[in-house]
Order: sequence, then C-alpha cells, then structure tokens
Amino acid sequence: MSLEHRKHTRYAVEIAAEVTVGPETVAAATQNVSEGGAALTLDVALDEGMTFAVTLYLTQDGIEDPDREPFESKATVAWVRASDGRYLAGVAFVSPSPAQRARLREFLAATR
Repeated sequence: MSLEHRKHTRYAVEIAAEVTVGPETVAAATQNVSEGGAALTLDVALDEGMTFAVTLYLTQDGIEDPDREPFESKATVAWVRASDGRYLAGVAFVSPSPAQRARLREFLAATR
C-alpha cells in the first residue's frame, strides 16, 4: 500500500510489545506505529486475518515510563512476511477504547 492511501501517518518508532493469542503471550517489537496499526517483528508467524490482543509499551526517550500505562487493543493481521529468521506482521488496531486511542495519540505526538 502506498503512503498516499494510508489513513494514518506511520512513525518509525521501535518499542517493546506483546502479542497474546489464546493462552500464549509472545514478545514482539514495533518497526513503526500509527494511530491505526503497527508493523511488528516477532519470532512466531501469525496468520493473516487472525485477531489477537496486543500491548505496546510506550516509552519516553527509549525508556519505559513507569507512570505511562501501555497501549492495549485487539488487532487483526493484515499481512505477514519472513524477515531475517523472524516475522514481520502488519496489524490494524480493532476498536481501541477512547482512552487507549488518546494514550497512543499522545505518545505519537511526542515522537514527532
């Protein structure tokens, strides 16, 4: 998808994340984040179209801020590809709460 067709601006920000599929939680990291989704790198493959819980650990100056709650939402996998022995997955956030959306918007505004 070209940048002109994206609804939300993507920010090249690398932060820790977790993906929870059923009872299993795996570590991940972001390559980029927008108000609508993220590109995640992780050690396990996700299936296109699957929905799961995602947590993004919002940081300040590269350090997790203990006073800032993480961003939590359901997400759906838009695409997946193998990358250097890991997997890269593009995910779209699914109806985050207004408070979660505001938390993410505030974080992204600080990264500009």
